[in-house]
Amino acid sequence: MIVYIIPIAALLLAFMSLLATLRFIVSRQGLYWVFPAIISLILFFLNLQTLLEAGEAEPVSIDLSFEATAPLILAALWYLTIIVFHYALKKTIIENRFENDSIKNRAEAEYLEKYEARMRRKSQKRRSEKSENSSYIPSVPEYKTAEDD
Repeated sequence: MIVYIIPIAALLLAFMSLLATLRFIVSRQGLYWVFPAIISLILFFLNLQTLLEAGEAEPVSIDLSFEATAPLILAALWYLTIIVFHYALKKTIIENRFENDSIKNRAEAEYLEKYEARMRRKSQKRRSEKSENSSYIPSVPEYKTAEDD
C-alpha cells in the first residue's frame, strides 16, 4: 500500500497544478498561462503513467530511492512554481484603473441619459395634455366678438 502513496501524491500534485493553470488561463493574464498549462498536462500524464506502471508491477520492497521519489519532488516543485508565478503576476500586472473607471463612467452616463429622457417624455406628455385640455379663445382675425369693437 505504501508503494502507491508516492505516485498517487505526485499525480495529485500534477492534477492540482493542471487545474490551477487552466483556471488562470481564463483570467486577464491568460496568455501567460498557456505554456505552464502544457507543461502541467505533460507532467500529469507522466505521473499517471508512473502510477499505472506501479499498479502493474509486483513490488517486493518499498523503494525510496531518488528515482522513485523524483516524480513527487518534480510535481511538488512545479506546483510551487505555479503558485509563486501566480502571485508574482498578481503583484506586477496592476489593474487597469483607467479602463475600469471608463466602463463605470459610461454606465453611469447611460443611466443618467435614460433617466433624463424619461423625465423629458413625462414633462412633454404633461404639457401636451395641458394644451389639449385647456379652453381658450382663438385669436383669428375673422373672428370678432362684440367686446372687440
